[in-house]
Amino acid sequence: MMHCNAIIVLFLNVFSVMADNILVLSPITAPSHTNFFKPIVSALAERGHSVTYWNGLPPDPGMVNNQTINLRILYSPKLKEINAHHKTIGFQHRDSPFRLLLGIPNRMVTYCTVIYQDPVFHQLMNSTERYDLIILEAVFNECVLPLVRKLDVPFIYMMGLAPSPWLLDAAGSSLTLDHLPHPGSNYADQMNLWQRTFNTLSGFVMSYFHRLFVMPVVDRLASEMLEIEDQEPIFDTENRYLSLVIVNTHFSINYQMSTSSAVIEAGGLHCVPPKPLAQELESFVDASGDAGFIIVSFGSILKGAEIPDDVRRIFLSTFARLPQRVVWKWEETIGKDEMIPSNVKLLPWLPQQDLLGHPKVRLFITHGGLFSNQEAVFHGVPLIALPVFADQPINAQKAQDDGYAIRLDWNDLSETILYDAIQLVLSNPRYAERMREVSTIMRDQTEHPLDRAIYWIEYVIRHRGAPHLRTASRKLSLYQRCLVDVMVFVFIVCLLFTWATISLSRGLYRNILKEKTLINNHKKMN
Repeated sequence: MMHCNAIIVLFLNVFSVMADNILVLSPITAPSHTNFFKPIVSALAERGHSVTYWNGLPPDPGMVNNQTINLRILYSPKLKEINAHHKTIGFQHRDSPFRLLLGIPNRMVTYCTVIYQDPVFHQLMNSTERYDLIILEAVFNECVLPLVRKLDVPFIYMMGLAPSPWLLDAAGSSLTLDHLPHPGSNYADQMNLWQRTFNTLSGFVMSYFHRLFVMPVVDRLASEMLEIEDQEPIFDTENRYLSLVIVNTHFSINYQMSTSSAVIEAGGLHCVPPKPLAQELESFVDASGDAGFIIVSFGSILKGAEIPDDVRRIFLSTFARLPQRVVWKWEETIGKDEMIPSNVKLLPWLPQQDLLGHPKVRLFITHGGLFSNQEAVFHGVPLIALPVFADQPINAQKAQDDGYAIRLDWNDLSETILYDAIQLVLSNPRYAERMREVSTIMRDQTEHPLDRAIYWIEYVIRHRGAPHLRTASRKLSLYQRCLVDVMVFVFIVCLLFTWATISLSRGLYRNILKEKTLINNHKKMN
């Protein structure tokens, strides 16, 4: 009996050492981005950690039903409207990526105001509970950084997209602008001189714009609304407490980037095998016969109603010509005077991975969002991509470069172009073959990306913020890290050396001419 008690005590001691208190914050998010967090939250809770999860969207029914004593879900109804629609981001940004960038400070005013007025935020700010780690969504959530300072614990950024230049800068990682296109440049990884120049200069501009125009908005609103005494700049808080960045990328899908040890790639951690479809949907796709079916979805942010009427009609008239059935994510009701082809089914929400994993799926028409691309590659379904904004053009270009997708432009779209692209992907086996190859590469990893992310989260906790992961370059300015000052110094030295050499050569030449003149004059006098 004593022996059993000793084992129980030992087990409890080991469990208490392993269990940590983790706060996960994503008050500003999107349905797709939440998919990057839910597996992490569930896995941490299943491993015995106490997890408090504040998400800006309604709690997932599955997580609520499976909630355990060590998983606490916080919800703010006022954040739902912002996160469900993101009305300031939409179809209008497809032609001007930098308009999206310039609008960030105004969006931050909206986001910070809502967050600082939210009861959950103040509940966390006033809490005496101690946390071992904070996990923070990296997109538009800098407003929460005063909470990081208040709790005085290290934090990890998680980003459901490829890292932005300012996020790589925050992690002290190389921006690799020579071959890594950033959102806004819309290039491939092989760039000519002009493209590399634009990609580099605009990458610098984006980073400094975030530091000089976005972070000060957070500073101002935090000072005004939270009335924090002796508040340090948000940029300094980020630099002091940031331990790690986990990004949703993998070299099989994204352009390769050289990163520091503080940047972990865990792309596709949300990808899972398909589940059976609901009976009505299964009947619809199963009735497609050998022709199979096509999935159409433009993500969780872009709504179907934002697509211009003439473009919507192009899709409908094209689909009416196809033998395949079409399942289309469409949130709104189409006018009664508009005929929906009998082979088209409109749904406000799609079980996307379950459809992509169905044996009769043939093609995925998408906006090129990273989550959608990853799911398509994981399940081996070729793409037609119509990118809209942010990283979507880069994702679409990469997919086309790798041979498993066709990239189309919204402005040039016509029924002929769309129909021909569909027929090309469906009739040419190279798209499906290439997709199978890339899918094999994505799946061929030493560990599941979710396990990789969990390992590094626990690693940061075990090593109390893991300060040894922080490179010395984090103490340097961006221009110093990119060796701009070195190149300027070398250029000035070379310029001075050239000037000195030319001056010396001119002086020697004058002396030689002078001596020759003197000698010639002397000869004439003699």
